[in-house]
Amino acid sequence: MQPTVPFRGHRGPVYALIPGDAPRTFVSGSGDGLVVRWDLDRPEEGKVIAKVEQAVFSLLRTGPLLLIGTEGGDLHVVDHAQGRELHRFTVHRRGLFRMVALDDQRVACAGGDGSLSIWQWSTGDVTRFKLLRQIPLVEEKLRDLAVDRSGRLLAVACGDGSVRVLDTTLFNEHHTLNAHPGDAEVPAGATSVAFHPTKPVLLTGGKDGHLRVWDLANNARLLLGLPAHKGSIYRMAFDPTSSRLATASRDKSAKVWDALSLDPVQRLDRLHGGHTHSVNDVLWTGPDGLVTAGDDRMILAWTV
Repeated sequence: MQPTVPFRGHRGPVYALIPGDAPRTFVSGSGDGLVVRWDLDRPEEGKVIAKVEQAVFSLLRTGPLLLIGTEGGDLHVVDHAQGRELHRFTVHRRGLFRMVALDDQRVACAGGDGSLSIWQWSTGDVTRFKLLRQIPLVEEKLRDLAVDRSGRLLAVACGDGSVRVLDTTLFNEHHTLNAHPGDAEVPAGATSVAFHPTKPVLLTGGKDGHLRVWDLANNARLLLGLPAHKGSIYRMAFDPTSSRLATASRDKSAKVWDALSLDPVQRLDRLHGGHTHSVNDVLWTGPDGLVTAGDDRMILAWTV
């Protein structure tokens, strides 16, 4: 696996990647406050589609809306087609790190203030976007969210080392995993979560660089733990065929794993043309395509 021509243009670290609105496109969010649309076939032609006053930590496209979460905890709601900002909410403090769609009309947001916010929008009127609930979970940051394939469970990676598994109806806790408690050398912190697309298991990553697999069908029993990276695992993503898993880490590398055995397949680091600083996000653009983003202001497209 080797990178293609890099995507340059951001003037700050790149924190977020999401699929674009057309095949072979994706969108990035950066510390420079820009949200940029890219075409894999024309990497030199990035188009700015939104600009905010703070670093962009998270992005989500749901229906006609583009949601932008910032370093300060603001949530910007943008009409994707018109490029017009509809709302700006300040509910969280200390960053809005991750957003996921719960269904066609609800969105969950993970805040740096340790709270989870639930929002709803109307398919008939995109200007009707409102806060349903704000749920305090921990004192530390919430760093990542994932929804299982049924849409009934929401996993939350918490800064105290726990991972909370909630239902998506009443948001009651089904499991509380002591996933990444830390030790004398590494502080506690769960930093990423991902449900396996074909098995009833949850994968978690932490500040300890470990990847752990939990069997949710058997009282969330720990099935496997392995030292995957030498730093925090910031993001995990399965490919469209469910055969491979990609991870992004603070140790300046991304890695590709076999999704069933978790055997390593490929290390994407500076020696292989990769990033020189922390890798913050990974996005599969197809069965054989992977995009990575990092603190070095670079976006790299890789081909298997």
